[in-house]
Amino acid sequence: MAAIPVSAIEVFGRGVLKAEGVVVDKDNNVYGGGRNGVMYKVTPDGAVSELATLPTGSIPNGVTMDRNGDLVYCDLGKEAVIRVTQSGKVSMVADRVGGLHLSLPNFASYDAEGNLFVSNSSTSNINHILPELMNPSPKGALVRIRPNGKGEVVATGLYIANGTAIDPKEEAVYVLESTRYDCLRIAIKKDGTFGKPEVYAKEFPAIPDGMAFDVEGNLYVTLPGKAKKKGEPPLDKILLPANQILRIDTTGKWTMLIDDPESDRLDHPTNCAFGGPGLQDLYFANLEGEHFSRVHTNYRGHPLYHQR
Repeated sequence: MAAIPVSAIEVFGRGVLKAEGVVVDKDNNVYGGGRNGVMYKVTPDGAVSELATLPTGSIPNGVTMDRNGDLVYCDLGKEAVIRVTQSGKVSMVADRVGGLHLSLPNFASYDAEGNLFVSNSSTSNINHILPELMNPSPKGALVRIRPNGKGEVVATGLYIANGTAIDPKEEAVYVLESTRYDCLRIAIKKDGTFGKPEVYAKEFPAIPDGMAFDVEGNLYVTLPGKAKKKGEPPLDKILLPANQILRIDTTGKWTMLIDDPESDRLDHPTNCAFGGPGLQDLYFANLEGEHFSRVHTNYRGHPLYHQR
């Protein structure tokens, strides 16, 4: 697979401020929550509007959508998974699964049955997570929330569990470990139980954050930044920009798909999602930017729960 030049990336939806997550509906409207507590909607032609002002203290992170068209996002500030309707009504989905408090919910993915898989990055909350970037610790977890609201813990002992994705055959759920620079595969067994987490791809050149599958089972992974070494300038930054997108084939081998070291079109891309005609456009959220980005590809994204 040939690399995509930075010049092929389009700045899309200028006015979306510091969005962590991105999701695209069936009509190719694009959504994401900004760090300013606003849930944005961007029409296919790039017009930006505010779908909802989130409750005070909300810090929206990864976002997905259910089949009603409601947005479901992970809220770092509220320490919960939250639902936002198209009319802007906000309600809680869950702040605890089994015995696990969702202290740092990061990303959520639906399977075909409407089960919601949610990564919880750490038992620490947003105010105490930074030391784990320098000193990795296995405090992360993955949980499953069933359509009836009940749920269970799928896996623990993960290193800042971040982006999640379910493969097109729904044989496994994949989870990125930010401080181990890798991607885990957790088998979904036919009896409803899960296998042990296994390393699927590793030794990424920067911290992985979000990912999406194409229909052939290849993964596209966002790398927003690199962890600084102690004392490395600039001293007011935790991460150095990476602005890279990897493509991982079905054997777990990765190649560099996009590299934007100058932050020309990507600015700390944290999550990605397929949308557009034929699901051939790949959209990116830019945590340090004021826009989404998108690029047209030659491959088709695997349709998510709400896109089927």
